[in-house]
Amino acid sequence: MIREMTRLVPALLLILLSLAAPAPLAAQTTAGAYPAFAPRAFVMFSQQQFAAKETFEAIFGESTGSFRGGGVDVVIARNIFAEIGFARFEQTGERVFPCVPAVPPPGSEVKCPFRLGIPLTAKIRSVEFVAGYRVTAWRRVLPYGGIGVGSHRYQESSEFAAAGDDVSVSASGLVLAGGVEVRLARFIGVTVDVRRSTIEEIIGSGGISKEFGENDLGGTAARFRIIIGR
Repeated sequence: MIREMTRLVPALLLILLSLAAPAPLAAQTTAGAYPAFAPRAFVMFSQQQFAAKETFEAIFGESTGSFRGGGVDVVIARNIFAEIGFARFEQTGERVFPCVPAVPPPGSEVKCPFRLGIPLTAKIRSVEFVAGYRVTAWRRVLPYGGIGVGSHRYQESSEFAAAGDDVSVSASGLVLAGGVEVRLARFIGVTVDVRRSTIEEIIGSGGISKEFGENDLGGTAARFRIIIGR
């Protein structure tokens, strides 16, 4: 399913570019003239609710995590944008062991799954490409939406890991985004958006994620960016 949807992205980009064709005629606005091609740099911070909620709660005690990163985007004819962003997540929790059966007998003091007291550090490195359309009917407030793909590397490491316990896997997935950009000055803007990522089959083949039946490392994130450029 994800592979089929990611194949649609190039076609969607062509549609967006065709929509932008007449845009230069309207480039002169109350906000001033906008260049036909405007590269910009940004830094970003996001808070994500992971789809693998039970897995992350078991290991880290919470199912949310913070990402930080940056990137560049290009605005074409003021309406079309294309963005490439880099983000990283890193958090340390504990290795856990599932109970068999998953529910302990009545009166048992064992909490399932129970933590083993062995530190575990998880890292996620993501590169995402998103393209979309900005609504430019207003002077400083620009709603937008986009679709794209992401490449993600997930790593688990532990100081006392046995052979085969550490994990390093990669996968790609779909990204959907929608939000608003606010222009604070000629060359400074901020954005707030919601992003939904799907990264299936990167976890769930073993360990606690397999016990919970969770194989999606994506989730829903609220993202804030500071943009330098027009």
